[in-house]
Amino acid sequence: MKFGKTIRTALTGAAILAAGTLGAAAQSFPTKDITHIMPWSAGGGTDTVMRTFLQYVEEPLGVGIRTQNVTGAQSGVGTLRLMKSRPDGYTIGSLTWDSMITVPYKNLVPGYDTDQLSYLANITLYPTVLAVNADTGWTTLDDFIAAAKAAPNEVTVSDSGIGGIWHLHALDMADQLGVELNHIPFPNGSAEQREALLSGENDAGSLSYATVSSAHQAGQVNILAVMGTERDPSLPDVPTFTELGYDVVWGGMRVLAVPAATPDEVKETLITAFKAAYDNPDFQKIAADTGMNAYWMDGPTSEAFLAKTQTRALELLARLTEEGVLGD
Repeated sequence: MKFGKTIRTALTGAAILAAGTLGAAAQSFPTKDITHIMPWSAGGGTDTVMRTFLQYVEEPLGVGIRTQNVTGAQSGVGTLRLMKSRPDGYTIGSLTWDSMITVPYKNLVPGYDTDQLSYLANITLYPTVLAVNADTGWTTLDDFIAAAKAAPNEVTVSDSGIGGIWHLHALDMADQLGVELNHIPFPNGSAEQREALLSGENDAGSLSYATVSSAHQAGQVNILAVMGTERDPSLPDVPTFTELGYDVVWGGMRVLAVPAATPDEVKETLITAFKAAYDNPDFQKIAADTGMNAYWMDGPTSEAFLAKTQTRALELLARLTEEGVLGD
């Protein structure tokens, strides 16, 4: 397996953020539209969030950004395409937990090596939530636990694929709650996962709040608990698992990256534009209104955060493999 991406100094956060305007060496970039590779399906949580954010990046860059959805292998197919793209800044990509942890751990894609990428910025940092179809009648975590204990392996909970982000979180949750759940994978992304939850095909979902925020506001789903260390500002009335006595703390991130060989001055141009878009009051309002959990980190900070998350995830993956929950 090829994780790579220990903390590197290829990008210097201070130098990047200090660039208030586009540097002279990068004035020739960009001169044409940029392609954004989205390794998840259209309409899902990550697709929606990143398309929204990148709309605000177009103005400071002065060019358009065209998103291509390239799905498969739990984001591995699209991310590999990013790795192999020309390192000129005209191809960027969104990465998630699975891109950086699941795919390399499970060796899902030949030639996949995160050392082939440079992380430019983290845009969102969000805790996982336990959402249930409102028709279940479950309004508290105790309701969910009681139903699961009354019918072992019958309560269905959707996730992003075997060994993926939401699957690991749901497995750990079930372990901590002392229940046995029927895990239903949706490896192509959260759009299908959301539809299955709303239709009643699945009772519950382990996912980001952004994926179901509109459905929650419409009363179609109930959010029973948040896997954060503190309550989510978008869900002030929803308790954390920790508050309720369960050590379940998980979340995910959305990171923008380019091929590692991309020139530093081009990276600086892109990150300056990303930071300007992030600080745009209009984007911040949309982020707050939709529960996007916007959270800025530059490249080195993102890598440090991921290294810590990766360590915990690998410990859980190894334990689940040893227990036979996951295959070798």
